[in-house]
Amino acid sequence: MPGITISSGYGAGGGVVAPRVAERLGFRMLDRAISARVAADLDVSLQEAQEGERKLSFADRFFRNLAPLADTISGGAAIAAADGAAAEEFRNEADNIMREALADGAVILGRGGAAALQDRTDVLRIRLYGSPEERIKAAEKFGEGKVTPEQAEQNLEKVDTARAKYVQHLYCRDIDDPTLYHLQLNTPLLELDQCVSMIIDAYRAFAADPGAAGDTPTYGPDAD
Repeated sequence: MPGITISSGYGAGGGVVAPRVAERLGFRMLDRAISARVAADLDVSLQEAQEGERKLSFADRFFRNLAPLADTISGGAAIAAADGAAAEEFRNEADNIMREALADGAVILGRGGAAALQDRTDVLRIRLYGSPEERIKAAEKFGEGKVTPEQAEQNLEKVDTARAKYVQHLYCRDIDDPTLYHLQLNTPLLELDQCVSMIIDAYRAFAADPGAAGDTPTYGPDAD
C-alpha cells in the first residue's frame, strides 16, 4: 500500500508522530506545508513571499507562503484572485508532489493530503485532534518547541485557521469533517509511543485488506 496521510491540529503531535511512523515503516516522510513558523510568515506580502522562495518550485512556494488566507494576510486580494485556472494549477502541482511521494511508500503530514487523496482506496487517512485546552498543554510535549501557554494559545488559533483555510480553498472540504478520515486519535490524552503504535497497527490492518475499511473509529473521550 502506498502509505498514510496524517492531518494534525496544532499541539496534537503531528510533527513528532508522523516522522516516527515513517521511520518504523521505512517510508519516505513528506512534511507539512503549514507549520507554526509558516503560519506566522503568511503576514508577508505576495511579492515578498515570491521573492523569498524564488529558488523553490512553483508548488512549494505556494505551499510555504501562499496558503489561501486571502481574507487574513497582506496581499490577500492578489491571492484571492488566484482562482480558476491558477488555483487548479496550484492544486494539480500539489497533488503531483504527493502522488510521486506515494509511489515508493510515504507518510504525508498535512498538505491537505486526506482531502486530496480521499478517493484513493489504498491510502490510510489519519486525523490527530484534541480539545484546544489539551492541545495547548501538549504543545511542548509533542514537539512544538518551548512555548509559553500564551504563545501556544496564539499559535493554535493562527495555525488551525491557516490549515483549515488551505484545505477549504484547495479542496472545498472541512478539515475537521470526520468522513475524511479512517481513524482519529485524541493524542493529548495518549502517550507518544501509544499514538505511533496505534497508527502502525491500523496501517498494517488496512494494508492487509484496504477494502474492509468502514466507519471512522475515534480514540479518545468520545470513544465507546
